[in-house]
Amino acid sequence: MPKHTVTFLPSGVTVEVDPADMPANRCGRPGCLLDIALAGGVEVEHACEGQCLCGTCHVIVEQGMENLTEPGDDELDVISQVPGNTLKSRLACQAVVKGDVTVAVPRRGKQ
Repeated sequence: MPKHTVTFLPSGVTVEVDPADMPANRCGRPGCLLDIALAGGVEVEHACEGQCLCGTCHVIVEQGMENLTEPGDDELDVISQVPGNTLKSRLACQAVVKGDVTVAVPRRGKQ
């Protein structure tokens, strides 16, 4: 099975993911963007520890939306409450990677 790459912007960090050896389920769904980010040293806020409750792990998919699992109703409900959400918004704790993806991690806090 071929490996996937997940690129996180604006840091430009690319993490290679082996589908047979996805990162451990530290936060969120197994194989989700959040676990991949944390395993690759990319900081993604996750106040609810990946429980699909808070929306702090909101990311915007720049490329490869078709390479992520479909969002569920709970995820869509949380995303609808996230400031700055777009049609390309996903929660990193819920979006499981199935192929190459590029996501932007929006800046949080004081600008």
